[in-house]
Amino acid sequence: MMVRSCFESWRRCLLFAGLLLSLVPLAVEAADPKVAGEWSPLTTFPVSMTHAHLLPTGQVMFFGEFDEGLLPPQLWDPATGALSALPRADYNIFCAGHSFLPDGRLLVTGGHEESHVGYPYVSIFNPFTLTWSRGPDMNDNRWYPTNTTLPNGDVVVLSGETHASGTCNELPQVWQSSTGTFRDLTTAVRDVPYYPRVFLAPNGKIFYSGPQRTSRWLDTEGTGTWFEGPRSAYNGRAYGSAVMIDSKVLLIGGGSPPTATVEEIDLAAPAPVWRARAPMAWPRRQLNATLLPDGKVLVSGGSSGSDFDDETLPVKVPELYDPDTNTWTKLAPAADYRGYHSAALLLPDGRVLTGGGRNLRTVEIFSPPYLEQDGTRPAIQEAPAVITPGTSFLVQTLDASRVAKVTLLALGSVTHAFDQNQRFLKLAFSQTNGGLSVTAPASNLTAPPGYYMLFIVDGQGVPSVARMVRVAQVTPTARKKIVLGDTWKYDDRGIDQGTAWLDRDFDDSAWKTGSGQLGYGDEDEGTVISSGIPTVYFRKKITLENIVTAAHLEVLYDDAIAVWINGVPVFSRNMGNGTGFAVWASGSTTNAYERVPLPLEANPFRVGENVVTAIVKQVSANSDDLTFALSLEVEQLSGPVPDTLVLTAPNAGEIFLPGASTSITWSSTGTMASVDLALSTDNGVSWTPIASGVPNTGVHAWMVPQVSTSQALVRVSRAGEPALSDVSNAPFTISQQTVSTPISFRSVWKYEDSGVDPGMHWNMPDFDDSAWKSGAGQLGYGDGDEATVLTRGAVSQPSVYFRKKILVNGAVTEASLRVLFDDGVAVFVNGTQVFTRNVGKGLAHDRYASAGTENELVADSIPAGVFVQGENTLAVVVKQTGATSPDLSFDLELRLGIVTGQ
Repeated sequence: MMVRSCFESWRRCLLFAGLLLSLVPLAVEAADPKVAGEWSPLTTFPVSMTHAHLLPTGQVMFFGEFDEGLLPPQLWDPATGALSALPRADYNIFCAGHSFLPDGRLLVTGGHEESHVGYPYVSIFNPFTLTWSRGPDMNDNRWYPTNTTLPNGDVVVLSGETHASGTCNELPQVWQSSTGTFRDLTTAVRDVPYYPRVFLAPNGKIFYSGPQRTSRWLDTEGTGTWFEGPRSAYNGRAYGSAVMIDSKVLLIGGGSPPTATVEEIDLAAPAPVWRARAPMAWPRRQLNATLLPDGKVLVSGGSSGSDFDDETLPVKVPELYDPDTNTWTKLAPAADYRGYHSAALLLPDGRVLTGGGRNLRTVEIFSPPYLEQDGTRPAIQEAPAVITPGTSFLVQTLDASRVAKVTLLALGSVTHAFDQNQRFLKLAFSQTNGGLSVTAPASNLTAPPGYYMLFIVDGQGVPSVARMVRVAQVTPTARKKIVLGDTWKYDDRGIDQGTAWLDRDFDDSAWKTGSGQLGYGDEDEGTVISSGIPTVYFRKKITLENIVTAAHLEVLYDDAIAVWINGVPVFSRNMGNGTGFAVWASGSTTNAYERVPLPLEANPFRVGENVVTAIVKQVSANSDDLTFALSLEVEQLSGPVPDTLVLTAPNAGEIFLPGASTSITWSSTGTMASVDLALSTDNGVSWTPIASGVPNTGVHAWMVPQVSTSQALVRVSRAGEPALSDVSNAPFTISQQTVSTPISFRSVWKYEDSGVDPGMHWNMPDFDDSAWKSGAGQLGYGDGDEATVLTRGAVSQPSVYFRKKILVNGAVTEASLRVLFDDGVAVFVNGTQVFTRNVGKGLAHDRYASAGTENELVADSIPAGVFVQGENTLAVVVKQTGATSPDLSFDLELRLGIVTGQ
């Protein structure tokens, strides 16, 4: 028996109902239906099929164009061909957006007051009771908006024209299914073309694929964040179509004049990019692309003409795209031209309903080649009504041995060449007793909650009749603690914050506050910050209720970024020049986005208050934009907080002087009242008590004992129970210190006084200063006390540069310097800025000092951690206060406290 014989009863019903009008002869010789498929006779519906929806009941609801949007929508039964009128909405619903809610109701947004003028109205159609209800109005009118369902069942509504001026509604709004209200994405305001082709991506973002050439991402958390995606090859695809197959989006046709080109992007790739796929045989715009149960794409209708809706150059021959082979197959031609205001909809029995067009109420049904094959089609005897993501379920079938694919397709809701609801998923399966054990989608990220058609497909590509199933909504175990649009404390004043700003208790009350994304130069910022400085600082505190077991970080940055959690570095990019304030990024990028898991071997999180800190760097003073946004998602233990201990200091590599005072610090969770502390000087072989029954405050003042070792460890344990304990991650050193003066006043320096900018890397160790001059301090001009007189131009140069290398034999535990200067100075050690005076205007070569002074001598301590064993480079820039400044002075003394390893 032929598969197509299953439809004979349907055709007889259609004839009996009087819906058959005429059979339009094909313009070409009939092709073999097994290869080219077959069309039903042409019929007419009461209104045009401009908006078409496959309901969870298996029936089709549709409504028409222009004033037909005021008429009763129609309900059509694919099994019998019966038509009936539905209740009217109380306004014109033509040119609305639409998608299904998790419970199967149809959400309709906007409508048609007149061409290019929408309504702010929201209506919901219940397919089970065939009734309408009204929701709250949107912020403004929308004509041609797009609805997209989110993983939690909410729906984001984008674009739609508001008034006859052609203005689009720029505010994205999220329909919240749980409350029936809207949430505004106030920091994601953007002019997006109407009926945008958008999809829910595997990362939970909304991916805008067209019609513009530049794709974009929309994060709908909080108040929303847009950021740029890759550019497609073709310059605009107006009235082209787009579909999503698993994680891949296909852009098909469109443009003016229309194109036959096709592009694909894999949204699950680490760095998604568009790539060209095989083109269609004909250019098309106003086409429809329909996902089929076997994973192929049916492209039907459209025009090859350059006009908006050129019916003089119709493309009546459908084409079938196979993503696995990247090939197209021409199919049997349709009878009518399907262009502007047409629609195509997959039915549960595997056929495709096509109809509509401008002033056209005809309809015809296409049976793809898979329905024309010899033999019987596979059948599902039983399937669960509800599928839970992350689980497996049984599909009962007598045809398990011949099944090659199990697929899931969301119900179609299509208009204007784009289906706002449909998506295709291929499910893993195996044979089992009674049928197939099928793996449900991993989460609602890939399968948003709602109704789907479940198909089994045999080795010839023949699908079963679908079973309607509902994908349940599953609450994810991970929770967002920070979203991209969140508010941060930030410092863009151009002040070096050293390292204290990383501490949880750092006083950031003088810093500014702003919501993400933060930056300048891209016109998509929630907060615009200052430009022209190498480093901007960010801080945010969060509270965690329990131990973190998994975490993911999302960052949006330009050009370089480093992130710390409670002072522990967890992520960095383009920081090859170091994290010091004055150094620039080692590489550049444009609004890069990354999602990464955070390692938890040494868990940086703590129960209670946590601080997340970040710096963003520019690649140079001429960089024209800066971007920062960060999202943090964590999974935490459920239930009571367990007792844990984590030693935080001394934790590895520190150097202490015998008799010095320092602090032992630790973090804990649970209800421990006190802890015991112990010291090992032989890398854990033996232990000596430091103190017992110490109150569990997280800190204990410790006087370092009079020993000498490089194998010291500290242990913290629950009082009386060493089994619950934590030890320093690696040994630290206790040793006597020697004080040296590797640079004294009147030492010889390399210097550059020509007034030429030496470039951004002049302060780095590997910079080539072989062409620079040499001279002893003090160096300068204008005072008559210089050992080395520098050049002064007709206009006093703003910057003079000095460099000197020293050798360090051991670990530096403390460092200080004395600097003689006039007027401003900045000192770097191995590229890290350690000291500044009077350079508030910035360190760019052509900037003068921010204040003047006369041969000032300043002493200060500097960070010891910037020094390394072996060769070190000191670099100094001295600045004049202005073009007429008459004198300049520089000399420097450096003192180091050094211990050598044992």
